[in-house]
Amino acid sequence: MPSLTTKNKRRIREAIDFLNNKRRPIAIRIEGASPRFSSKIIKADHGDLLAKAGMGGNLLIDPLSPEEGNDLIQSSSAIKVRFSIGKSECEFLCRYIKRSVVSPYYGHIITYPEAITILDRRRDNRYETDHVETPLFVSARITIKTSALEERDYDLKVFDISENGVGLLVGGEMKALLEQTDPGKRLEEVELLAAWTTIKVSGTVKHKSMMNEGKYRGLYLVGIRLDEKLEHYI
Repeated sequence: MPSLTTKNKRRIREAIDFLNNKRRPIAIRIEGASPRFSSKIIKADHGDLLAKAGMGGNLLIDPLSPEEGNDLIQSSSAIKVRFSIGKSECEFLCRYIKRSVVSPYYGHIITYPEAITILDRRRDNRYETDHVETPLFVSARITIKTSALEERDYDLKVFDISENGVGLLVGGEMKALLEQTDPGKRLEEVELLAAWTTIKVSGTVKHKSMMNEGKYRGLYLVGIRLDEKLEHYI
């Protein structure tokens, strides 16, 4: 499967903020060293969004584990940082700047990523909200025309998702939306929202049914078959 690379600064920022805020582990691969070292992002300077490539901000990361990595990283000219978001393995390249010895930010400062590459998916399954393995995309936004001159946005919860389709929960009070989501209806530019990114998809409604049991009883489940697979995200 080919990799997917984004240089979108907003999406890169969202990914870095996700890793930082959630204290997610990152793996550090140092040029010339065979083992990977573990760390976490503890502070992010995103720099100027209008800055030229290579002139952005920087990241402060925890001291590396095992300990030997803290000496090796200081003499490395190329560093690979790998992490997981959802079911995707991601990676970016960076350079070493200097060691941070100012309390409370002990660790290493590296350059801010100019791009993030999604390397592969770890599994190809359908993920459901509230299960042990929740989907990367947890909400969606649909915009429909309510008249010739007016539009309305609907923010919905993702019930389940696979690389081929997505199931959205719609309240019975959303009558205008329910009227426009009968099977066979086309939906354009549906926004799927994750903690670190937003993507737009289009597709065809395949089914619509009321849920009769469980915590979502009374809501409608609208299943959408997507035009393009979400193979890099699921």
